[in-house]
Amino acid sequence: MKVFLTGATGYIGSVVAEKLLARGHKVLGLARNEAAETKLRERGIEPLRGDLKDVESLKRGATVTDATIHTAFIHDFSDYDGAVQTENAAIAAFADALTGTNKPFIATTGSGFLGDTREATADEYFPYDRNSPFYSRGESEQDILKLSQKGIRSVVLRLPFFVYGRGGSSFVPFMIGQAQAAGAANYVGAGNERVSAVHVEDAADLYVLALETSTAKNLYNVSAEIASFKSLNEAIARLLDIKSKGISAEEAQKQFGAMFGFLSINNQLSAEKAQRELGWKAKANMTITDDIENGSYRNLTN
Repeated sequence: MKVFLTGATGYIGSVVAEKLLARGHKVLGLARNEAAETKLRERGIEPLRGDLKDVESLKRGATVTDATIHTAFIHDFSDYDGAVQTENAAIAAFADALTGTNKPFIATTGSGFLGDTREATADEYFPYDRNSPFYSRGESEQDILKLSQKGIRSVVLRLPFFVYGRGGSSFVPFMIGQAQAAGAANYVGAGNERVSAVHVEDAADLYVLALETSTAKNLYNVSAEIASFKSLNEAIARLLDIKSKGISAEEAQKQFGAMFGFLSINNQLSAEKAQRELGWKAKANMTITDDIENGSYRNLTN
């Protein structure tokens, strides 16, 4: 298949592109500038100039390909509402282009809008937290799932807080940087809150499975392991050869800013549905704490 991929130069999307090419698919990657176009061509990807705010480029990419995988999102937590508005406009553009085609549309959300799952491990039916500051993206998730009523094979992959590996992720480099600046790897309170994680290569495998499995539909949680914030920060402390300690919520809010809401709650996912329906199995040879201490994140300390 020829696949239109947003986020093709991003952390997750670039690995998805790699996996697609390895499986013999062709990739049309969204590129917001000339540098991105060059980067994509060097990797054997055909570029399409545009970005998430250029809805005509999104429609064009979805129209001329056999399937669309949407991994891009504006991770600007200082203007989260604006990021979600851009996402919603993109979803509407894809809907316009794909209605009645039965083409696969594999989209991405995150688990933040579930809020604090506490002792539970959330499946795909776990209720959204309407008080979560990220609730609006849960509404976007529902909009994507409803596209199946318009003759689109819509699938949502709901990623955990921690997608890790290859020295990337939203949170691990942030936490390492915070620890370096503070001289200690700090966590909130006792650090017992637990969160799901998945290696970026395992996540990318699931995108390809969702694309290639014609029966794949609706929503799939993505999670391969669960770790506590204390264990994550202790791994960072060992990496940096500094101490790790708990601090008050007030201190943590000052230190972590907009990220505090992610770094102070339980957010655990079950990926049993993806395993059962798509045959997905995580293959990473090290856990997130192993990778922080002894793997791909060591380069961040240089």
